[in-house]
Amino acid sequence: MAPNAAFTGAGPAGRPPAGRRRGPSAGRVRLRWLGVSGWEIVIGRGHRRRSILFDPYLSRMPFTDAQGVAEHGIPLRLDHEAVEAVTSRHLTGAPELILVSHGHFDHMADVPQLLARPDWRHSRIRVLCDATVSSLLAAMGTPRRRLADAVLVGGGEHLRFDGYTVEVFRSLHSRRPDYGYFAPGHRLVPPPRPSVLGDLVEGDTLAYQVSVVGGPSILLMGASNFAEREIAGIRPDVAAVPMTTTAAVHRYPGRLLAAIGNPRVLIACHHDDMVTPLTGPPGLLAATTAESSVRRLAAAGPGSHVVAPRHLEAMDVDALLT
Repeated sequence: MAPNAAFTGAGPAGRPPAGRRRGPSAGRVRLRWLGVSGWEIVIGRGHRRRSILFDPYLSRMPFTDAQGVAEHGIPLRLDHEAVEAVTSRHLTGAPELILVSHGHFDHMADVPQLLARPDWRHSRIRVLCDATVSSLLAAMGTPRRRLADAVLVGGGEHLRFDGYTVEVFRSLHSRRPDYGYFAPGHRLVPPPRPSVLGDLVEGDTLAYQVSVVGGPSILLMGASNFAEREIAGIRPDVAAVPMTTTAAVHRYPGRLLAAIGNPRVLIACHHDDMVTPLTGPPGLLAATTAESSVRRLAAAGPGSHVVAPRHLEAMDVDALLT
């Protein structure tokens, strides 16, 4: 199946999805998949164009042992050249916000480098995160003035920005088949500088809904699990759904989609191999998109339009919703 292919789930008696709640767009909204659960959201056009980053992990470093199991003690090998190459060639510019779901390496490890970019030094960038991520950012040498712009959140916040809002939800991390998961823990004060993957602990896992005034709402999740009662009744137009290991989570993603009303558009993510460089040949990256994840979403989301994104390629949200 080619990436960006779409499925339309067949609901009972052709029942439409519970979405269809979006008003006319106030301007172009684009999504760009950064791999894993990372996204760039671009709002508007021309000189009024702004962007938001979610879990921007670009280094794509090794993380498993010889048996393919995520290993806490593997050295933290950030790829500064790759981060700069992807940022300068593909991202829109300095984001207004960086939203971080939790503290693991594949979600926040590159945020300090992004915040320290000389090209972005005159732009104010706020980071929405929990106390653990804030502590880890400090431990990794994030510039002090950037740390001062961190906005600590824990779930329940609904924040208004220029032309959009961000709602924060308490969420949960994915579970392995043995019910455990990688690097749990919290850091309420900055620890020693992290040197191995396991030093970047989870903290609290959060999900975010970005709602553009007069435009679409987009649900962003960092892991393939969720706190059902925290998000029950929200109605995003688009949901980016992580599809990592879910065997231990009851009826995922079916329960998720029922809770949020079968959004009109579902985008599979966090199902790539996490190590193929974003700067490598396009064919290698295309091969990391898992067809089975898209088919599972199509089966779980009756009537939804299911999309398999390509790494670093922009998708027009209006077109997806048409």
